Amino acid sequence: MKSIRSARAVPIADGLEAVGAGVTEMAVLTGGYYAGKLGPIASIESGVPGSLRTPLERFNFFYKRGFLDIAREAYQPHGVFYLGPQLSPAWDIMSTKPITSQADFNGLKIRAFGLEAEWYEKMGASPVFLSGGEIYTALATGVLDAARWASPAGNMNNSFHEVAKYYVQPSPMPVPNNFFAVNSQAWDALPDDLKAILQEAAVASSLDYILISMNNDAKAMQEMQAAGVEISTIPEAEWLAMEAEARTLWQAYAEENELAARGVELLNEFLRDLGRLDSAAAE
Repeated sequence: MKSIRSARAVPIADGLEAVGAGVTEMAVLTGGYYAGKLGPIASIESGVPGSLRTPLERFNFFYKRGFLDIAREAYQPHGVFYLGPQLSPAWDIMSTKPITSQADFNGLKIRAFGLEAEWYEKMGASPVFLSGGEIYTALATGVLDAARWASPAGNMNNSFHEVAKYYVQPSPMPVPNNFFAVNSQAWDALPDDLKAILQEAAVASSLDYILISMNNDAKAMQEMQAAGVEISTIPEAEWLAMEAEARTLWQAYAEENELAARGVELLNEFLRDLGRLDSAAAE
């Protein structure tokens, strides 16, 4: 029986090429890292601020509204079959100083990438891209003032609460996702029954991950607060204005190429159906 093998470790920046070349036949990757290679569709695929708000909305966007087909089309030229998104809990900001307004981003050194980095920069921040293993030391030494990395459990597991005592809410990335990437030749070589099993497994894995994360994140937030972490809240009205600024950035992606235009159009259509975007705001 044919199967897919997966390598144990590939640097995230090299993940797209590694899967495409068959160095590893399957990997979990983060699309936003590859915007320089795929264009803005990579950022839309991994999630953009000011758009969807719950994992079920994200699930519908991919599986019921047709974005999965666009994602597969985007990755196919790179020798990668886009098996499916790995839906995730919110990816949040932790900081060494309180962030309670848009003004607090001015001058902030924050770990970010892709469209999110553009958003922070527009608010006066200085985005810095560092790998996950560098974030703790950067926060501890003042190289970073803040980092957007993972959900509460992921942040606590990396001990960020030891060096960053403020947990910023709302989440800038409430419904992000990684994705399951498969080498195209390896995928094509599989029999149809295994392809169907893997596609169903991708869906089940995402839902299971979300459910497990709900419990782990709730426990992690309690433990971090017990260790001295404070919730730093941006008022709702100001946050909505900040999200509107983020939307202007990804709306502009529609002008860059045909694939991005289709992604933006699909996202706008879904947001209108959800009652969060009127026709004028999308033009």
